[in-house]
Amino acid sequence: MTSLSAGLVLPGAKVLVTGAGSGIGAAIALHAASAGAAVAINDIDAERARGTLNAVLALGGVAHLAVGDVSEPEPAEAVVATAIAALGGLTGLANNVGLVRGGPLETLPVDSWRHVFRVDLDSALWCSRSAIGALRQSGGAIVNTSSLVAAFPAPGAGAYNAAKAALSSLTEQMALEWGPAGVRVNAVAPGLVSGTNFTPNSTDPAVQARRQPVVPLRRTGTAEDVAPVVVFLLSDAARYMTGQVLRIDGGLGIALQTFIP
Repeated sequence: MTSLSAGLVLPGAKVLVTGAGSGIGAAIALHAASAGAAVAINDIDAERARGTLNAVLALGGVAHLAVGDVSEPEPAEAVVATAIAALGGLTGLANNVGLVRGGPLETLPVDSWRHVFRVDLDSALWCSRSAIGALRQSGGAIVNTSSLVAAFPAPGAGAYNAAKAALSSLTEQMALEWGPAGVRVNAVAPGLVSGTNFTPNSTDPAVQARRQPVVPLRRTGTAEDVAPVVVFLLSDAARYMTGQVLRIDGGLGIALQTFIP
């Protein structure tokens, strides 16, 4: 099949990707499949999930649907069970699902705060707990999608910054508790990623023109920049890495001090 993640291999891998109907999640599914993994594609929207499945199949990959809401314990357990049954086991879990409901903290609706935490943080715990038995058997790996805002908060992001910071901490806690069982847990922390619903006006050329000069690599990121790093962390090439949060931000995080007048 067409190789998207050159040099990265997941021979015989069986990977569940949450929030894989679009954006970074879809790219992770495609790159994992191109590296040799059979993938289970999760999204709450069945049509979006099927779109990613068809894209994987078009590349000659192996994919199955695992549609459902992973923000609550029982539905998440059902999604993981569906993936394990379809794949015949599990060697990798990419907890990628997430959303933003912005607004100032002073007036942010309670439902918005709680919903973001359920989707961006709780889902990673529910899916990982449901998958840990299978991952122990395979000596597998978990990769969580955090964000640069976990370390450098964005104004008006509501609960998103706090939820992603908690997810980075949860990554470390999982790595600490599950490392003795041979399960590795790491996270990626993307910066400004264009073409997704997480960055306002991310497809506006005028906005992109203003953003690119502040990034040391002089461009904003894409889902294609993030996905190969996730595949790397799922692969045996990262076999001695756990508890790490890798920033994929073009250097934006280290440049923030340069903007102080």
